[in-house]
Amino acid sequence: MREGKYDDEKTQKERGTRSDGRSELASVDEGGKEVQNLLMSNYQELQDVLFNKLDSSGELVKSELARVTRAVAIDNLTAIATSLSVIKKDLWEIKNTTLQLQEQTSYLQSGLGSVAGRLSNLKESCKALPDCRNLITHYADKLHINIDFDKLPNVESKLDEVTSFIENDIELMVKRGKRAFDAIATEIQNKVQSSIPEIKAKIEDAGYQLEEASQRIHRALQPMEQSDSPDAETYPRQHNSYLRRVHSYLRLMQDYINDYAMYRYWGFLGLCVVLLVITLCLTLGVVFGCCGRRPDEATSCHKTTGASWLMCGVGLTFLFSAVIMACTTALFVAGSMTEILVCDPLSDPMHSEVFNVASDLYNFDNYYPEGQAPRITEIIHKCHLNQSLYTVLSLGLIDENLAELRDYKKRLDLDKKIEQLMFEIQVDTNVEILSRDAKEQLWELANSSVADKDTWDYYTDILEKKVLIIDLMELAALLNQTADRLPNEQTRESVSMTLKNDALYLEGLQRWVTSIGSLTRNLKETTARLNEHLKFNKTSLREAIGDLISQAEFAQRYLRDNGSREVTELVERFSEDFLADVDEYVLHVEAAVASDIGRCGPVSTIYNATTSAFCKDIMYPFNGFWASVGWVFFFFLPAMVLAVHLASLYRKTEPYPGPLNESQESMYDAYAERDNIPLTASSHPGGYDKKQRRRSRDHEGYVGASYASDPQYGGSRASPPRNEFINNTDWADYPPSGGPPRYTSQPSLSPEYERPPPYYYPGPGDA
Repeated sequence: MREGKYDDEKTQKERGTRSDGRSELASVDEGGKEVQNLLMSNYQELQDVLFNKLDSSGELVKSELARVTRAVAIDNLTAIATSLSVIKKDLWEIKNTTLQLQEQTSYLQSGLGSVAGRLSNLKESCKALPDCRNLITHYADKLHINIDFDKLPNVESKLDEVTSFIENDIELMVKRGKRAFDAIATEIQNKVQSSIPEIKAKIEDAGYQLEEASQRIHRALQPMEQSDSPDAETYPRQHNSYLRRVHSYLRLMQDYINDYAMYRYWGFLGLCVVLLVITLCLTLGVVFGCCGRRPDEATSCHKTTGASWLMCGVGLTFLFSAVIMACTTALFVAGSMTEILVCDPLSDPMHSEVFNVASDLYNFDNYYPEGQAPRITEIIHKCHLNQSLYTVLSLGLIDENLAELRDYKKRLDLDKKIEQLMFEIQVDTNVEILSRDAKEQLWELANSSVADKDTWDYYTDILEKKVLIIDLMELAALLNQTADRLPNEQTRESVSMTLKNDALYLEGLQRWVTSIGSLTRNLKETTARLNEHLKFNKTSLREAIGDLISQAEFAQRYLRDNGSREVTELVERFSEDFLADVDEYVLHVEAAVASDIGRCGPVSTIYNATTSAFCKDIMYPFNGFWASVGWVFFFFLPAMVLAVHLASLYRKTEPYPGPLNESQESMYDAYAERDNIPLTASSHPGGYDKKQRRRSRDHEGYVGASYASDPQYGGSRASPPRNEFINNTDWADYPPSGGPPRYTSQPSLSPEYERPPPYYYPGPGDA
């Protein structure tokens, strides 16, 4: 019976579901953006690529021609000729660095030689000094330069050769042939230049058509009033009016829920409270009836109280039975009809008779060819598979725009334009790309000393060596340590002073070593760079020039013999490649429209979320509520019958059983002489039955046991022995303060007294 609280939680779930629905509806609006990107943004990118190809068509054909004819060699020969100035610069740097190295190494060698000589002169003085003698013996012979920079090849002659080539305009001769080959590209570009504007216009026209189609699709997905935008031609960019309408419906539903959910909550809560009160009354009635006592002046837990509670529950049941049954019936009808007509069809539309009837009543036969219109159940099934809008609605049956995309060549007359373009391109390819003078200059360069590979390999081998085989700073430290360990004798002071002076001198020479190392690194870098300039991806410059000259000669012969035919084939290949880009875009559009654009996943999510929210979160608890109320009320019917019988039983009082007839023996045994014997005892001789006689005998034992101890009231007859009496009487059942005996509905139990009053009670004083 927590329907009220659960109903409030259910309202919160509905709100969360509607929020999710809003987000999914917003994602539906992304379909318009996808169409815009596909038909406008992507086509704009394609248009840029096509325009770039048209503007550089001559260069593209020339580059392909150079690859086919190996005329690319002329570019490499031009690069070699152009690099002579760079080679000359590197040679100047090598020459200057070599001179500096030779000068500084001579200074360093002179200083090291003087130190070695002084150390050798100290051998006689250090005979008695083992440390000094061992130091001089170990290091004196190592004080020399490990690299003989004087043996480095002289680059002066190489520099003169390079200068001579540059002055003979070898670069200009080679470039002249390159310009002749480049003229082919210029001529091709001039030939097609007259047709390019018309082709561009056709491409732009196709772009405008796609843009209009994109706008139509976008307006269909996102219609808007003209008042939403000041310019009717402006591309719509505002929110979908359909979505705004759906949002308005959602807000209206939310307002209704906010206004009336409270009444629903309190109504259901009131119904639950009524059932709870009735159940509580019946429960209290049973509890008081089972645990209470017969009514008397001492007890408070009476059985009649239970009877009152039971009758209160019965009365409330009769009072509210009409309301409960009316509410249950109304909820039953609403819940059952909704479950059958709404929830079951929505959960399984493919096997629903409701959807089959709806498909027959509401179909799309007016929009599709006869017999090919999709049914509503098919649309929902495809939507759950997250297929595109084009596939879900089978738009291919009614819209031929996608099929017409393949006929773009006919609509734009691109085939005719490209064919006309190929006929217009007639180029004379009999050009001289490498003149005799240029060839001679290149062969001289290949046979010059600059192209000598061994020269630069020797440079590399020499520069890989270390300048010194010892560390001067380490040797200076050893000299100072040895001088400090010498004895403080007058004859040893000169040796110590000499060692320390040589240590200072070596520290000064270290600066020359550092400078020589820096020059060596620079020379190695320059030599490596020059070596790369001279190789051109070959083992040597001589080999590179020889191969390139051979390729240039082959290209020149090929252009002279097959150049025109090759150019025509390349132009045709260029045209096919040009149209292939458009074909690729068309295929991309077809695949995107058929598979990607407007996927139905968000709509399916909304459908499932709405079905789940309405059926599981609303109708299931709703049906559970009326079912529980109905079952509770159904069990109230036998409960009322039982309550009425229990109430009459709880209110029943057992009547007095009548006068008791006792035998003279029992009268004699039961009463003393002064006891007042009731007259009714003698007026009905033999008027009591065996049952009362048995009860009298039981009481006889009690009376005998109570009064036999009083000698002044003893009778003429002896009483039975006391030890024969077993008192089974429950003293808690005796009324306090000498009240009347209680009545019982169980005649099998022995009462306290077998006769009616008056009774004799001796009192506490007589005891």
